[in-house]
Order: sequence, then structure tokens, then C-alpha cells
Amino acid sequence: MRWPFPLVALCGALSVPVQALFETTYHSSSVVVQPFTILEKSPLYDPDNTNLFLVCPNGLEVAEPGAAIYKSNGELVWAESSFGNCYNFNYQTYDGQQYLTLWVGAGGAAVGSQMGFGTVLMMNSSYDVVMNVSAVNPEGTDLHEFNIVKPENKTVLVTAFHTIPMDLSSIGGPVDGWYSNDIIQEIDIATGAVLFNWTTFDHVALTESYNNISLTGQGFTEDNPFDAVHINSIDKDLEGNYLISARHTQTIYKIAANETILWRLGGKMSNFTALGKGTEFHFQHHVRWRMDETHISVFDDGGAFIATDVIIDEPVATGKYLKVDQEAMTVSLTKQFIPGPNRNYTLAEGSTEPYGDTVVVGYGYTPWTQAYSFDTEELLFSAVIGPDNASLWNDNGINNYRAFQTSTLEFTGHPKLPPNVSVTDGAIFVSWNGATHVASYTLLTGPSVWDVSKKVTKVPKSGFETKIKSAGSSEFIVVAALAANGTTLGKSAVYRTSNGTVASD
Repeated sequence: MRWPFPLVALCGALSVPVQALFETTYHSSSVVVQPFTILEKSPLYDPDNTNLFLVCPNGLEVAEPGAAIYKSNGELVWAESSFGNCYNFNYQTYDGQQYLTLWVGAGGAAVGSQMGFGTVLMMNSSYDVVMNVSAVNPEGTDLHEFNIVKPENKTVLVTAFHTIPMDLSSIGGPVDGWYSNDIIQEIDIATGAVLFNWTTFDHVALTESYNNISLTGQGFTEDNPFDAVHINSIDKDLEGNYLISARHTQTIYKIAANETILWRLGGKMSNFTALGKGTEFHFQHHVRWRMDETHISVFDDGGAFIATDVIIDEPVATGKYLKVDQEAMTVSLTKQFIPGPNRNYTLAEGSTEPYGDTVVVGYGYTPWTQAYSFDTEELLFSAVIGPDNASLWNDNGINNYRAFQTSTLEFTGHPKLPPNVSVTDGAIFVSWNGATHVASYTLLTGPSVWDVSKKVTKVPKSGFETKIKSAGSSEFIVVAALAANGTTLGKSAVYRTSNGTVASD
């Protein structure tokens, strides 16, 4: 096949990427982020820029990984890098309240010593961490899943991995080998109690795996166990059965509450007959029940890393809706969302998530976030994390595990810290990290710390950071943030115009 870019560049064989090459900095904030570059946007898509995209940029090009929220015009709304590694940033309902949820911890999506060990944070609309949730597992909570179960919204599905001894001689490995045992758990969020626990060791044969032990060299040490299954998503149906996606067996499993595997879709042992073309998927991610559980959505990566090799089964990664007839045991393709303006496979990660009459597809290792009409499958919006050529970087550039969305109609971010101001080269810069509904800023001035009330000017908010001319200011200034209706949402501290220092809290 024809490669969309050189394989040696993708594998990083020629050069090591320069760290943080394209990151953006600001005068009034310590936030350092990659840009969210708009590639295409239909005039009919989100004309008021109310949609908010939740992403976690990671990779060697990201000096300070963390969570970020962007508007559909590319404007940064909120970013936080103190978390360290961050994955799976979402907006979910728990017990009648809305929360921002994200996995934080050390490591990444690999196994063994490189595995992600962490926990999941739940934040309120002021970005306070109000609780955290973890799997009951010696090696902590894995980053791949944190799915609050609907419609009750009281329990959550999480992934974990635990390295155990295992005889791998049947697949060419050592007798005294090591195996990465995938675990899925359903946890009661309020109590932390494990309500369901299921492991691949007990249910999935080694022969189902497409992972090649002789190629990867896995399984010979505890630090590098054989990653046979690699669960990356969990869902639950209304009857209490579990739906899991396993990347390395390229299979979707339906599991009963008694832990029995009810059927397999895809892989080497599929129980379904395909009707028509396009039902296959390779190294898939983010599998969910849709449309009253008659369909399954899936992100079809089309390719993967196996050790240092790149396997390409499909030239283009897509989001798909598959109609699953569990009586006739047939599967057919009903929706397929194709990337644009560029097309490429994805070597890991990705998501497919509906929002109203649109579907948002995140392309994972290829750091695109794209929105489509659900009815027509037409591409309405396309953005990339980083510069507009980021899709051509090697695998160590930027990646974003999943892309989720909310909107300013649902989520009102109101940080507890006030707007931040910088006086630089005679200009005033103001930003308010996390405030979602600021429409304008008013500059106030006065002769003393206790008298800063004279209005100098009012300017519309322009991006994450707004520049205000300082002409007309006296010794002290305050900047007020206003909503569209003129309501004051918050005020900065009092600053000295002479040197930009804070005169009072």
C-alpha cells in the first residue's frame, strides 16, 4: 500500500521531536498549552461557539501535559498542567450532579513498568476536586475507562491491569512467563465497593490474541508482561450485561453478570455474520451501546504498533455505527464517519460519541477532533491539537486519548480564583482561566487601593487572553469580567500600574 507519510518518520527512526515546539504561552497566566487549530468549520456548525471540547494532549511535543477545554473557534477556555499525565477527560452525571472527570497518574497506555497507575478525579464547576475514584487493584486504576453507568448514574466502570505469573509456552513464550491480566470493575462511587469484577485470565484464551510474543518480546519479565487482550472500554446494557472492547484480540465481548461470555463480535472467534461491507474493525477503541441498544458505536483505528512495527489493516480510521441483531446474530454497517480534510489511520486510542444531532470523533494518536452530522455523516468541524500539520508527526508528537464535548449551555465554569492581570510594556493583559461566560472586560482605575472605581474602558473578550490599552489609567487598576447581560462575574485584585504587582488580594 502507499504510505501517507514515511514509515521511518512515524516510528521515530530518523529524529527525536523537539519538546514543546508549538506550545502557546500568555502574559497574564502561567498556562502553557498546544493550540487547538481549526482545519474546517461549516457555517452551520455551532455559529455561537457554545460547544466545548475536552481534551488531554500528551506526547513528547507536550512539555506540560494536562487537561484543556477549547471552544469550537479554537479559543482556550481552561487548562491545568499540575495533574501530570491526564487521559479520558469527560463531562458526566453522578447522582444528579454534573462533574468533569479525568484520569491522572504516572505512565501511559502501555503495560508493565510503563503502565498507567493512577486514579480518577471528579471536579465541580469551580474545578475543585471533590472526590476521586479508584479500582481495587494493587497497581491502581488504569487510564482506559471511567464510564458512569446510565441511567442510575451511581456506579462507574473502570479498567485495571495486574501482572501475574503465567505459563506462556503454548504461544512460544516461557513456562515461567508474565501476563498482563486485564480487569474490569463496576464500583459504587459513594462507597468504593466493587460490585463486579472480571478478568481476562479466567475467560480469554491466549490464542485469541493478535499480539505476537516473538515479535514483541513481552512475557519474559515482570516489567514487560505479555499484553494478550488489552481492554480499552466498558459499557453496560439495561439488562445488566457488560460490553467490552479488547484491542489485542480485535474483539467486542458481551459478558453476563455471572461472568460468562455471551458472544464475540470481530476477532478470531466472532459469533456474528456480516451483512454487507464495512463491519470489520481493527485495534478498535471506545465501544458503546447506542440507539436503544440496537447499535454499537466503535472507533476503528485501522492500525496499531506491535513492538516497533506498524501494522496497517485499513488506510483510514473511522467512527462507525454497527447494527447488531442479537437474535439473527448478524451485524451491518449503518453509519461511518470519515476524517477530513486529511485522511489517515490511527495507531492507538480514539472515540466516537454522539451529541444531539452530531457525532464527535476523536482520532487518538492522530490528534484530530471532528464533528459530523449524524443523519448525513457530513463532516461539519475539524480541528487538530497543535499546528495544522500535526497529523504528519511521528507517534511521539501529540496524542489525545478521547475527545468529548459539552457546551456553555450545559456547563458554567466559574473558577474560585479571580481574573489574573499582567501589566507588560504599557499594556494590560487579562485572563480568567476556566471562566466560560465572560463576554467583556471593564478596566477600572483610581488613586488608591481603596478607591479604584473610575471606568477607563470596556473591551470585548478576545480569546483566552485579552489586551487592554492602559491609556487613562492612574496609579491603581482593577479589571472586572462581565457576562453578556452586563452582570459582573468577578473582579481581579488591585494592581499597581507602575510595575504590575498586586497591591491587595
